[in-house]
Amino acid sequence: MPSKKPFAGSVLQQGEPGTETCMPAPEDHHRDVSEPPIRYRVDELLKGGREAVLIHREQAYRLRITSTGKLILTK
Repeated sequence: MPSKKPFAGSVLQQGEPGTETCMPAPEDHHRDVSEPPIRYRVDELLKGGREAVLIHREQAYRLRITSTGKLILTK
């Protein structure tokens, strides 16, 4: 199994639902564009839940697993 690489972007600080904050990642974590994209298992990303809120450019997006097991990303 390949080793996990550091996340190159923002770091989500978890708290009570709805109070999560997104902090810029340290500058030394920028990836070389020739590297393959970072991969995440959805079950690990959602930590046993069925949905997560992703922040992109200060906009919230909801990633959720439907009752039929499909992924939906909505703004």
